[in-house]
Amino acid sequence: MSLAKTENSDAEAFHWDRLSSLHPTDVCNRTEAIYNPTREGFVLPVYHLRYMILPKERKILRIKPDDQLEEESLHPFFVLFVLVYLVEAKDLKLTYTWISEKDLKGGSTFFRGPHRLQVEELEALYGDNPEGLLEAGRRLGGSEMLYGDKAFALSVLPRVRVAYVLWKGDPEFPPRISMLFDSTVQAHLPLDIIWCMVAETTRRLVEVSRP
Repeated sequence: MSLAKTENSDAEAFHWDRLSSLHPTDVCNRTEAIYNPTREGFVLPVYHLRYMILPKERKILRIKPDDQLEEESLHPFFVLFVLVYLVEAKDLKLTYTWISEKDLKGGSTFFRGPHRLQVEELEALYGDNPEGLLEAGRRLGGSEMLYGDKAFALSVLPRVRVAYVLWKGDPEFPPRISMLFDSTVQAHLPLDIIWCMVAETTRRLVEVSRP
């Protein structure tokens, strides 16, 4: 097993332990999850889907439209940001005030180099196709917003909203995509988990674009 996989596994185990130690009422009040006493798990909307998080079994299952549970292959980043949200989120309402990663405490230094927010693949796919970017966002439950040349807002989690903003290029500058976050995001997720969340969200946006 690689060092990265070992670290991910250790981090997941740590957060599963933390989640198991919390009272379900506390978790639900903070996160807007719904507790299912029969399965001893939490129902949580993530993107346009619903998931059942089962601390005792240490599993995250997707809830199908007919309410049946289904196992799916989940990226470690997805597992991490869902677990950290359930453990760390605060009982704070969205402000619907957008800020960039540079406005987050420590963000201007953290989101550099290897921790630069991962949007390059979307820039390559949609730099010249703003409507395509919007359609990809809609497939994850996003809605159009009036920023830049094309943008959409997306509820990743009940208390976590992000936005992707496309700025079309010109002869001097290539197209670019910037990220915005609800001003409360850092109350729910630390910087490294925000990075994981963006990486996973971008990955899913690319995935829904494939034929």
